[in-house]
Order: sequence, then C-alpha cells, then structure tokens
Amino acid sequence: FDNTRPPVAAGAVGVARRAMDEALKYSKERKTMGAEIIQHQAVSFMLADMAMGIEAARLLTYKSAVEIDEGRPNTLYASMAKAFAGDHANKCAADAVQIFGGAGFNTEYPVEKLMRDAKIFQLYEGTSQIQRLIISRHLMAREDMAP
Repeated sequence: FDNTRPPVAAGAVGVARRAMDEALKYSKERKTMGAEIIQHQAVSFMLADMAMGIEAARLLTYKSAVEIDEGRPNTLYASMAKAFAGDHANKCAADAVQIFGGAGFNTEYPVEKLMRDAKIFQLYEGTSQIQRLIISRHLMAREDMAP
C-alpha cells in the first residue's frame, strides 16, 4: 500500500481539480442579481477553499512520493496523502454541485459524475477511516512530527 496510495492520492487531486475548474468556469458564466455568482462571497469562499485544499493535497502526495524515491518508509505520508486527497476530492465535488445549484444534478454538466467518481477515493486502497487509524498509530509511536 505504501507504493499504491500516492498514485491514488494523485488521482483524487485530479478529480478535485476538475471539480474546481468546472465550478470556477460556471461561476464566471452564471449570473444572479446582476452579477456573476463568483462575485458572491459564499461562492468565492467555496472556490478558495477548493484551491487551498487541492494545493495541500498535491504537496502531501508529492511528499509521500519523495519518501519512496529516497528509499524511506512512507506509510505515514502515504496514508495522510490518500486520506486528505480523497476527502478533499469529495468536498470539492459536493461544493461544485452546490455552486451549480439544481443544474449540478443534471447529466448535461460534468459535476454530477465527478461527485460519484470522487467517492471511490474514500474507499479503495483503505478507507479514509483506516488511513486515520494508520496515522494515529504512527503518532502514538513518535515523540514528534519531525521529518
């Protein structure tokens, strides 16, 4: 699992990014109350949260891959990357559906499929709960989080 969880995390980052890209594009096209919906604080904050989480997930994924490249154990980082990226992909997909409103469930738009696609990242290669168990056990065995 140490070698397979980082690519799973990378896939989750890709789904999250696609959900954000679709929501960003839609939010610049759709207007309510005379303004693009991206101008509304609630929508812009959802997009900002998507962007922050995507970058954090990407960096955790890179960290877990670097540990493999350097020949070091990466169980902790692989679990962190997989859990965080999988959970964030689901949040991004759900928020994208929210930004699309009623159209978010329409098969004419890709976000409804992205929401279904994102769920698998919380399940296979160990559920998000199992990743948290692995992480917590590593924390119990360590004195600090120094690399």
